[in-house]
Amino acid sequence: MRKSGRSWRNDSPIAVSLHNLQRRFGWVRSVRKRFTVKNAMPCVGLVVLGGCLTFIVAPDEGPSIEGKVQTALNPLPMVVLDPGHGGRDTGAAANGLVEKNLSLDVALRIEQILKPFNFPVILTRRDDTYPSLEERAALANRYENAIFVSIHFNHARDRVSTGVETFFAPDKISADGSWTWAGFFNKPDAPPLDNGETLAGFIQASLVMRTDAVNRGIKNNQELYVVRHTHCPAVLVECGFINNPLEAQMISNGDYRQRLASAIAEGIMSYQKTRPQPAVLPTKFAKAEN
Repeated sequence: MRKSGRSWRNDSPIAVSLHNLQRRFGWVRSVRKRFTVKNAMPCVGLVVLGGCLTFIVAPDEGPSIEGKVQTALNPLPMVVLDPGHGGRDTGAAANGLVEKNLSLDVALRIEQILKPFNFPVILTRRDDTYPSLEERAALANRYENAIFVSIHFNHARDRVSTGVETFFAPDKISADGSWTWAGFFNKPDAPPLDNGETLAGFIQASLVMRTDAVNRGIKNNQELYVVRHTHCPAVLVECGFINNPLEAQMISNGDYRQRLASAIAEGIMSYQKTRPQPAVLPTKFAKAEN
């Protein structure tokens, strides 16, 4: 075949075939070019908008699957005991006592009292570590049915302050799992959360009765992170003033700390008796339990 300035002659079979293919599919290239040039920016905008919707419309994190199963299998609440402070945060210290050690000791005692009554119990820490406040609240929020009790000991500027007191948060951060989109969708009204005031009352009454300590009452405190950000009934218990020499002497005694633990456990159980009982177990869970 004779060569010229072109690789193939225009009337060759190959050239004819290529020309026919170009005529048949040339519109694809034209449309692709037009779409790429004129509609590139709108496509990018749609991708960005889709990403925003994924972020805005996603529901808040609710109880974990583990927490829901626990609720179905055991009608008793998960008791989340929070020994205050820990690790680098020693808490109050006076008269040879350190708050982080005392709070852990009392929490472990409460656990041993509750378990024979079939209460599931979990601690935010079991050793000298420091979980963040966010981690403590998040642990409680994993369970659909829970009670949160934070254990602390008090310290005052003077050395004469004495007694026990229990705190709750009057207004909680809502556990809202509804879908939202920048206010365009109305959220359904969620039932009000139990702010723990009743739980505080039961624990405080039991503490005073069992220890004969001065009754400083139950108090609302919106500044306490762990009781405000937990979606379940939650309280913070101050078990006495360790900088008061007389009270510190009692607190240093293991028998007295056992009385504190018994009082808190008794308050939890008394409170639980006042709560509505859950419905009959779902069939699939009831079979699994048997």
